[in-house]
Amino acid sequence: MNHKTLKTVALASAALFALHFAPAAQAQSEEGAENAALSLVIDGLNSETGRVWVGVYDSADAWNAQQEVRSQWVDITGGQATVRLEGVPTGQVGVQVFHDANGNLDFDTNFAGIPRERYGFSNNPRPRFRGANWDEAVFVLAPGETRDMAITLHGVRG
Repeated sequence: MNHKTLKTVALASAALFALHFAPAAQAQSEEGAENAALSLVIDGLNSETGRVWVGVYDSADAWNAQQEVRSQWVDITGGQATVRLEGVPTGQVGVQVFHDANGNLDFDTNFAGIPRERYGFSNNPRPRFRGANWDEAVFVLAPGETRDMAITLHGVRG
């Protein structure tokens, strides 16, 4: 994932519609405490072309700076993408997802910063004219927990 390109897109989107994507989960917390896992089902895809990118973040600062602690590309099968992420840090976490429908490894927007590809966040917030912020997407993971979560993608006409 070209983080510089994603950051540029996020900043441009923020100017008009404040779209942000969350960072991915880190393999181990600083104190070495037991980690958690996420089992994600991502739906709301318009096609089975391309792949889905998942990013996990462990703080509001990381979310805003687009510094994921974990990220992964996921294949699409049967109209959805499923992934299990191990080694996710415990405590507050947020997830960002987008469907790279054209396979260019980037989140595409138009000249005005409006997304051309579908996207979603943990907790499935749907703010109008902007991406979700940390407070809307954050949830808490306990040590050893495996959290099952469905994320529905939206954008691009719905």
